[in-house]
Amino acid sequence: MNTIKLIVAFIFLFYGISSAQYSLEHYLEQGSNNAPSLSEYLNLKDINAIQSDLNSAENSGLNVFLSADYLFAPYFNNNGKLISANPDPKAIGYDVGISNGGLYSAQLNIEKNIFNSSLIDALQNQNKIQSEQYSYDYALEKHNLEKQITDQYLATYKSLQLYKLSKESISNLTEQVNIASNLVEQGFLTAGDYLLMKIELQNELLNSSESLQNYKDDLTQLNSICGINDTNMVYLDSVALQLTELKNSLGFFKKYELDSLSLISQQYVFETKYLPRLKLFFNTGLNAVETNGIERKFGLSAGLSFSLPIFDGGQKSLTRQQSLISQKTVNNYSRYFSLNLELILSNSASKLKTIKRNLAGLDNQINEYKKVMEISVRDLYKGDISTIEFLNILKNFIDLKKSKIDKEIEYQMQINNFNYWNWQYE
Repeated sequence: MNTIKLIVAFIFLFYGISSAQYSLEHYLEQGSNNAPSLSEYLNLKDINAIQSDLNSAENSGLNVFLSADYLFAPYFNNNGKLISANPDPKAIGYDVGISNGGLYSAQLNIEKNIFNSSLIDALQNQNKIQSEQYSYDYALEKHNLEKQITDQYLATYKSLQLYKLSKESISNLTEQVNIASNLVEQGFLTAGDYLLMKIELQNELLNSSESLQNYKDDLTQLNSICGINDTNMVYLDSVALQLTELKNSLGFFKKYELDSLSLISQQYVFETKYLPRLKLFFNTGLNAVETNGIERKFGLSAGLSFSLPIFDGGQKSLTRQQSLISQKTVNNYSRYFSLNLELILSNSASKLKTIKRNLAGLDNQINEYKKVMEISVRDLYKGDISTIEFLNILKNFIDLKKSKIDKEIEYQMQINNFNYWNWQYE
């Protein structure tokens, strides 16, 4: 008897769990804070905000730059002058109309696009849609992460409950072994029956050790998903998820809406190249074609540059056709997803009803089995049933409790699954 007590005490001491207790909300918060994918989408939004300023700077801001050119175009048989803007007719070299005698240039240039507000608006609208896509991708990634964390939390909590059930079973068996030991000494129970009790207790101790290891593994996986570097063994709070009301506008469809808007904005940006373009330019500095009197060749110039595309082989019409076909693809995916989502939600709701009904049945069975266990204990020590019969009844009772734990976690996971698909993007 004392040996059994020492074994049980040692097992619980060695495999003890910290008194620290954490809730599902704790892991959801840690997971959101530590997820690199969520940080990436926030960074992409910041980059996109900078791109908005870059669009304005590239297309409406002043463009100031320095330029320098040197072109050497010599003439031979030109009365000894290698460089000239007016070569002798017998000189050998490039035609002055092509080479202009050479080029010596060092200038400060200023350019500015004007009357291009349509292009700016198109780019900014495209940038705005891209920002909305990043916001949606962030929300969807967080939603996916929360489901993953909740599923793993529930799986870990299930392992904890099974471990607690094994401890309860050990406590029950230990009590029965102690009673059996006294009955053997008094001659009311055989040594064989006592040994069967001890063997069953030892088996349950091994099962308890395995259950605890399963809990450790699941807890490690939960910490890994949440980015938590913690090897301490802790208790998890119980969780009771609530079904969300069925949404009229489900969040998953926002993706198709944004994809469609993105295609439209891309086409609009492309078509701005068919609008008239006007550029104002100014330059000042050195600009000469020969070295004679080069010190007096400093000056300035200003002007306007205008362009208007007339014909490019019908590219606008062709790209519009491509855009329309791509939007049809998006719409087809949206309709297909709508059909499947309706089936998923309907099936999930049906499963919830079935599991809830089964849970009620398990509760009734467990309540009835408690009475059976009380009677079995009395019958065992009166000799009305054998030890093997008692242990079978005990195993059945434990299996029934395990089934209830399974169904309770399955019910919570199904609620999590329903809530996941019944998502409202805000």
